[in-house]
Amino acid sequence: MKKQLRFVMHPLDEEEIVNEILKEQSVHFINGPRWKTSVPASTRSIVSFGYYCIIWSKEDRDTLTSKYIPTCDDWYCDSENSTIQFLRSRVSESVLIEGRFAVNTNELTEIESNSISQRFNRLSRFVKRNYKNKLVFWLNPNLPMQPASTDRSSNPSKPDAQLWVGPHALEWLSDSSARCVKQDERFIVEGRLIENLPNKSRHS
Repeated sequence: MKKQLRFVMHPLDEEEIVNEILKEQSVHFINGPRWKTSVPASTRSIVSFGYYCIIWSKEDRDTLTSKYIPTCDDWYCDSENSTIQFLRSRVSESVLIEGRFAVNTNELTEIESNSISQRFNRLSRFVKRNYKNKLVFWLNPNLPMQPASTDRSSNPSKPDAQLWVGPHALEWLSDSSARCVKQDERFIVEGRLIENLPNKSRHS
């Protein structure tokens, strides 16, 4: 199974979903896929983590393995298929950066794959039960607002059905027309709620 779930989370949304994840006592978090030791430090908190988090259950696999990379003097996780990738949303001034959960269990045993897939599916159900999609329209603010034609996509896009917006994130975005979503803070293209689009217009 290879799947991903894209989302936008305010820190309060993240706090709620971390609590949901931790209901499973065997689950631990690891700060990123690169470590200074061959065996990573695991914890039940992500407070001090960067944006890249690994969700790992000791019931799926006793320990994670890694490969030493001499050029950067780091150990790099080579067993991520046994985990769920958790790229965290983060706030950067008026921008909320998109995050995601992702899994790729194609090379695992059936037992291990089933356990990780079930955990990913539980997270997906939690998000889809509490978050909303089809709220964010993507646009390039440097280009004209115009409908799609034979040689271009519409600007802004149709509402993104694959992006799930947390309740606190929705409130944060709604509080100011200057706030937007981006997949990367360096990107020009931004995601906006319908009420925050220029001229409050959109194209089908």
